[in-house]
Amino acid sequence: MKRRTPPTRELLETLTATCRRAGVSVTPQRLAVYGALCESMDHPSPEVLHARLLATMPTLSLATVYKTLHLFAQLGVATEVSVAGDNSRRFDANGDRHHHLVCEKCHKVTDFYDTTLDEVAIPKRLEGFHPKSVHVQVLGLCADCGGSARR
Repeated sequence: MKRRTPPTRELLETLTATCRRAGVSVTPQRLAVYGALCESMDHPSPEVLHARLLATMPTLSLATVYKTLHLFAQLGVATEVSVAGDNSRRFDANGDRHHHLVCEKCHKVTDFYDTTLDEVAIPKRLEGFHPKSVHVQVLGLCADCGGSARR
């Protein structure tokens, strides 16, 4: 697993250029949300990101975080991660080719790198459907939950 670090100047410049190409303002709130998302290893929900940012941005609203994350997904600088059994939205700013390990008990999501899975071909003929990419989620129990589930 690769460790995420605070967003580099290059990442912030890429975000800024992407926003400007799309005609979207680059605001301190958007930069803060993106920075917090880039630093996150846990694929946070908007609520979790909001709570993390309140200490430095006490006037930041939860609605702004939701709208910003949705915008980032539309712009392609973040992705929404669906987690079975977890009703909250989760987001990921890791643009590297990777997959996810998802704990079915605590809903923890961990990045997973596997070059063999990266080679899974996108199906070419799916009637009425136009695929863009293939992403693998491995479902199971994380180390914390796996021990408590055993008898």
